[in-house]
Amino acid sequence: MLSKEKTIADVPSWANILDDVLRRIASLAGSPRHHIRMTAVCRSWRASLADQKINFPAICLMLQEDDTSDNHSFYSMLEEIFDELDLPELREWRCWGSPFGWLVTHDLNFEIRLFNPFSRASLPLPKSSWCIEKLILSINPKESNSNCIVFAIYWGFLDRGRIGFAKPGDLAWRTLIYDDDDDGGGFLWDDAIYFKCNFYGCLNSGEIFLFEDLNGAHPKSVKFASRPPNFHGGRTCYLFDLDGNLCMTCRDPFDVDDGNDDDEDIGYTIKFVIFKLDMDTKSWEKIYSLGDRSLFLGNCCTFTVAAADYPGCKPNCIYSTDTSIDVADIGIYDVEKNRDKDIGLEPFPKSKTVEQLLSFAPPVWIIPYPPL
Repeated sequence: MLSKEKTIADVPSWANILDDVLRRIASLAGSPRHHIRMTAVCRSWRASLADQKINFPAICLMLQEDDTSDNHSFYSMLEEIFDELDLPELREWRCWGSPFGWLVTHDLNFEIRLFNPFSRASLPLPKSSWCIEKLILSINPKESNSNCIVFAIYWGFLDRGRIGFAKPGDLAWRTLIYDDDDDGGGFLWDDAIYFKCNFYGCLNSGEIFLFEDLNGAHPKSVKFASRPPNFHGGRTCYLFDLDGNLCMTCRDPFDVDDGNDDDEDIGYTIKFVIFKLDMDTKSWEKIYSLGDRSLFLGNCCTFTVAAADYPGCKPNCIYSTDTSIDVADIGIYDVEKNRDKDIGLEPFPKSKTVEQLLSFAPPVWIIPYPPL
């Protein structure tokens, strides 16, 4: 039998394992939690794997443990499990998600930046004291020849919604001039999108604007399309690309009648109306299907994915969250089921832990590493 001394002496120093070998082992890890546990073994392992991609589930719902915690949970709809990351870089930061693996963040000191929670990469944006409603990332900032622009929808003079924009590394934000001589003066910006080499925005009136001369001396927004027929303003509108078509969906909240004679109803549900824009005639068509796509909206850049490419996603469904922490406003909207009657949101599979975490910060959709 080996002596205790000899046994200890014969144990290899795992901390000194070759970086290439360690990275190869990490690349074969079948779960993000395996990777995270490897980085917790020792400092040398953590340093070796610092820039190693983590194989997180394809689409995650990022949730914060509490207001002061550095711990963030990434919920997989497919596996209905959590993977956790310690992210002190996001302490007291408000986050907006994206399909590019990046967050757009804003903190109490008016700092704004792009941050990748999986690689820990960070790109600075200009400071701003605006009261920001939404930050939208146009494209992946790490793509070759990327012309990434970040749009900020914020509250301006007289509570008007305004749009600013900047690129990573810029020294200041620029604002878009909005000509409201029309009847849109009381409406607010809801969303923006980079679509077929142009930038567009929508008001909650349903009107679409083209953003021009963003690299020039006088950037401005020019009305591109009127609101859809019989469209009532004041809803929350989202822009997205559906198979090469510019589309808009509108969130329509309404109370659910509980059948009693009292004045109180049981909560509310959500209805979504979807329109497709003809870019030539500027006319709208109401559509009743997303086809094989899944639409994600809420506290993030609005985006669609091919459901077949992302296990756990249902085709022709809208995955909805809100900028609030209201659990009732989070779920799946099946477009086909709601075509003839308003069923509203169906809760996506989630544990009690999800509901507990939702009480601290708005949830964020993010795709860690989209397919190339």
